[in-house]
Amino acid sequence: MNILKNLKTSRACFGLGLAGAMLCPRPAAAEVTLVEKDGWRFTFDGRVNAFLSVGKGDDFPKATPGSAIQDHDVMGSKNRVTRSPEIGWKSSGQEDQNGKYFAARIRSGMVGNVLGFGLVKDLTPNVKIKGYISIWSTVESPGRDKWTAVIPVTREGYFGVTGPWGSTRVGRTFGWFGRMSTEIDMLYGHGYGVGLPCSDELGPACGHVGTGVIYPGYSAGFSYSTPSLGGLQVHAGVYDPIVLGVPQPEWKRAPILRPEGSVTFETKLGATGVLKIGAEGMFQPLARTKLNEVVAADGTSTTVKSDEKTSVWGASGGARLEIGPVRLGAAAFRGRGVGITYALQSTTATLSSVTGELRTFSGFYGQGAIVVGKLHVAVGAGSASADQLASDRQNTDLSVIKSQTGISAALYFHASDSVVLGLDYFRFMARWYGAPKSVVGPDGTAVLADGSLMAGEKQDLNFINAGVTYHW
Repeated sequence: MNILKNLKTSRACFGLGLAGAMLCPRPAAAEVTLVEKDGWRFTFDGRVNAFLSVGKGDDFPKATPGSAIQDHDVMGSKNRVTRSPEIGWKSSGQEDQNGKYFAARIRSGMVGNVLGFGLVKDLTPNVKIKGYISIWSTVESPGRDKWTAVIPVTREGYFGVTGPWGSTRVGRTFGWFGRMSTEIDMLYGHGYGVGLPCSDELGPACGHVGTGVIYPGYSAGFSYSTPSLGGLQVHAGVYDPIVLGVPQPEWKRAPILRPEGSVTFETKLGATGVLKIGAEGMFQPLARTKLNEVVAADGTSTTVKSDEKTSVWGASGGARLEIGPVRLGAAAFRGRGVGITYALQSTTATLSSVTGELRTFSGFYGQGAIVVGKLHVAVGAGSASADQLASDRQNTDLSVIKSQTGISAALYFHASDSVVLGLDYFRFMARWYGAPKSVVGPDGTAVLADGSLMAGEKQDLNFINAGVTYHW
């Protein structure tokens, strides 16, 4: 929840990643001090929201007909519907006989219901310590079942020290890779809206995450940020390692902590303007043990183990500019094994189910807004894509995701310092490469034809979301 504060801008107001004061024409919401004793301050902050969300368009696509022997699979089709975003957008059994989706739900926004608690003390005039924990929940019933419990999740829990030498944090905090794209979406796009619902099952929503924005997520780790040197800051941390593999083969061994870092530069432009530029990176080595069958000259075979290594890497960054009522932001990312939505999310797109090779992903995102008084008008567009592996062009059983694109528009009205009314529109467009063409081989099985691809599957969906956010 407190990413706004974590993403460190003096103009930040409360939000998922960074809903800042530049999104609000009024003073930013602040932590409320509940108790103060012996120099300690017990603080409380949070938000509650709900949106009417209406979706209409294509449900998850069926395989393009024409395969030899049997139809191929469309990447993402075999995954059960969960609260986490996957590939494309799959409803929880709401499609009609023509494969079309239409449904209305009451959903959480890009930031759900959040309660944050902090314990702060100033050790000296220049040194402060803080412990913080935030608990997230949602308003919608999981799977449209009102009796299924909505389980709160502890997203943040850390201890931090800030002084003239910079700041450190220990515990579960927001990652660095993808922060600029998330910050732009939260500040200018969907800090008080929905955008794309992450899934049909449960929220919170995604905004432009999965369509150009790569969301950092939360990890256990140690991080340090230098003090601002004329607006320049360096941020670095090491985090609990991840493994990848949905479905098999799985990269099970992650021997070392994952380094992530960022370099940011922020400066004021006149009395109210601001320019911020950031570049981010991450790296995670992975390994696995392979079983190789070795056939001897006499025809006997034995199984021999061997180690195989790979690595996940990513680079991202962007910039945002505020001049008068105008807000502009742009961001991009590229990386191997980083995924198309949440950074380092293990999905069917992350690696080949045949060879285990990690796929490489790219994304770009642009967002504009105009803020006049209490009114905030925003438009944005972005796209994320997966590079096709050589093995993908040989696998006649699968059509691999090519891209996910989003176009958005939003209107927000700040009725008070704590209440924001929101209306937003999001168009989601997913495209698949198409499976390699196949023919019937001599043994009666499907084999590769001429190396060309069948027509790729596609999905187009429109969402309109209207609701209210109360934050403090």
